[in-house]
Amino acid sequence: MASIRPAAIRSRLPVVGRSAKFVPLLSNRFYSKTTPKTVAPLFTVSRTAPSTSLFNVLGRRSYIKSNEEETPEGLRYTEEHEWLALEDGNLAVIGITGYASKALGDVVYVELPSVGASIVAGEPIGAVESVKSASDIYSPVSGEIIEINEQLDKKPGLVNAEPYRRGWICKILIKDTTELESMMDNHRYQTFIASS
Repeated sequence: MASIRPAAIRSRLPVVGRSAKFVPLLSNRFYSKTTPKTVAPLFTVSRTAPSTSLFNVLGRRSYIKSNEEETPEGLRYTEEHEWLALEDGNLAVIGITGYASKALGDVVYVELPSVGASIVAGEPIGAVESVKSASDIYSPVSGEIIEINEQLDKKPGLVNAEPYRRGWICKILIKDTTELESMMDNHRYQTFIASS
């Protein structure tokens, strides 16, 4: 019996589409297989380098839904997902939002600022490390650190459990209260999250 050449077999097989490709299964046996068009990945995973802002960690696309409980009324918010509450006149308490704490995952370490340190708005004053990433905490205002939340040394998970109560980061004596005008209220922060 004469041997059949692979080329002869290929010429007899039906070709599906223009991008047909012949893939050998065994010797002298071939079948037609179409090459799929470029397929976009279902999702991408990006690893964030240490010491990035919370805004970069969360990115412009986070699928964590926000609600009123995650953004209480009466607080001010930043684009870096930090909150500020005024206590007496120019004394402010700051922390990270519930939205940010959920996106970060379980917080395992909080680097707190030094009491008495002078700070400038927009500069890093500490960091939060979670099982997913590490992120800088930026001061929303200029002033002086007068108190830190020492509970976070032993219980960093308070940032996840109670971000607006026992999970606060520090207290700042504000130097210039006009800096508060650039911060968002509850409604604007909700809109900011929705448009991210």
